[in-house]
Amino acid sequence: MVWRTVVEGVTGAMAYIADKHWNVRACNAEFKALFPDGRAPSNIMRWMLLDAQAREGTLLNWADDWARGACPAVRRAVTDHPADPALVNLAHDVRRDPVAGPIYRATATLHPPHPDGAVRQVNHAEKGPGWVLATAATPLPETAEQFVMMQYRPGPIRPHQPPPLSRSSFPLVRSVTSDPAGSAAR
Repeated sequence: MVWRTVVEGVTGAMAYIADKHWNVRACNAEFKALFPDGRAPSNIMRWMLLDAQAREGTLLNWADDWARGACPAVRRAVTDHPADPALVNLAHDVRRDPVAGPIYRATATLHPPHPDGAVRQVNHAEKGPGWVLATAATPLPETAEQFVMMQYRPGPIRPHQPPPLSRSSFPLVRSVTSDPAGSAAR
């Protein structure tokens, strides 16, 4: 996987690639440093929703900021892939969990937010309390893997969420073939 080289080479931000089951396929050293034991979880969604350390120590404001976005994402994945045993099993485990289950049920009508641009609180294992600003993309849609990069910002004050990219963010580039008058003048 060429993306492993890209992800492991990212410095100055936490980065990982996860497959459609949220299995972490590759990550960098900064991402591993987020966790108290210095090891990334094998499945980021399972860790985020079902691990006590994640809920009570690492992911601050877990119920409102983290679980309310993650539960709808699990539900959407199962809806899109109802015969996928790994996704069905994950949803089953989340529903049965005494902490995550009520949130899963309460968010039944919510659409999953895209993680790109999310700003959430964390308690970084090495750097302490702060915030992560997430950037997410699907580099190869046919594999359904997602690349996530998170910039850490220390302190209690929530950083501003960056504005999303839009077509208006980029200057217009005219091609020679779309401008017959311009090409004739050359």
